Amino acid sequence: MLEHIDRNSPVPFYYQLKRILSDKITSGELEPGAQLPSEHELCSRYDVSRTVVRQALNELYHEGLVERYRGRGTFVATRKLSEGLISALSGLHGDVTSRGQVLETRVLSLHEVPATSRVAQRLGLQSGESVVELERQRFVDGEPRVVVVTYLPAALVPGLVHYDLNGTVSLYRLLEEEYNLSIVSALRTVEAGIAGPRNSALLGLDRGNPVLVLRSLGFTTRNRQLEYFVAHHRGDRSSFSVYLTRRGSRTADSSPAHLIPDSEVLGGAMEALYREDWISGSLLTGET
Repeated sequence: MLEHIDRNSPVPFYYQLKRILSDKITSGELEPGAQLPSEHELCSRYDVSRTVVRQALNELYHEGLVERYRGRGTFVATRKLSEGLISALSGLHGDVTSRGQVLETRVLSLHEVPATSRVAQRLGLQSGESVVELERQRFVDGEPRVVVVTYLPAALVPGLVHYDLNGTVSLYRLLEEEYNLSIVSALRTVEAGIAGPRNSALLGLDRGNPVLVLRSLGFTTRNRQLEYFVAHHRGDRSSFSVYLTRRGSRTADSSPAHLIPDSEVLGGAMEALYREDWISGSLLTGET
C-alpha cells in the first residue's frame, strides 16, 4: 500500500494521492462515514499543492468512494445497497438480510381505500373496489433507505389491515404463510427522480436530492395481479443489479413457463403501463 508521494515517479502527484486514499478506504483503514483530513491537512501531510489535493478528491468523488458536504468536509461514502429487486423475487427483506444487514420497517399508514382508476387498472379491478393501501418507511441498519406505498386487492387479503407490520416483519412472508399467496413474477421499472418535501424528510435528504423510483406489478399464480407498489429509494445509498441471459441460451430457455404471465395478461399490462408512461418500451422482470 502506498504511503507517500514518489517524487521520482512519472505518475502524476494527484493520481498517487488518489491511490493512497483509495487504498485506505478499500482496506477499511478509513471506514464508511469517516471524515477525511481537510485539504490543508492533506497538503501538509503529503507536501503537495491544493490543486493536487482537490483533483485527487474529485476523482474519488466521481468514483463514488467519498461524499462531500458543504461546510462539513469530505467523508468516506457509505456502501450502497446493491439490490437484486429487478432480477430476483426475494423481496427487500430477503435481499437485505441475505447480506447480514438488518431491515426494519415503520408503518406510516395501513387501511382499506377505494381504488383509484390507475391502481384499479393495474390490479385488474374495477375503479372504486376496495384495496389495502400500505405505506412504509424502511431502514437498513438504522438508516432510512426507502419509502414505499403498496396496494393489494382487499378481497385477497381479508384482515391484513389488522396485522402489525412494523419492525422486522416481511410482508411477502406474511402473504405466503397467512394467505397462501406468493408473488411468482413481476413487471418492474426503475427510473431517476427527485425527492419531494415529504420523502426528503422521511429519507433524511435535502429537498431536490436524487432518488431511484422503483415501480412493480406483481403476479401470483394463475396470472392474478396481487401487488402494485411505488418505492422511492435514496439515490446515494441504493443501486440495482440486473441478471441478463442471451435469448435462446440454455439458461434462458429453461425458465419455468408457469412463472411468466400469459401473453394476454402480460400484453394488456404492458400496454396500460406504456400508455401511462410507466415504461418506455423496455421490460424488466423480477420482484421485491
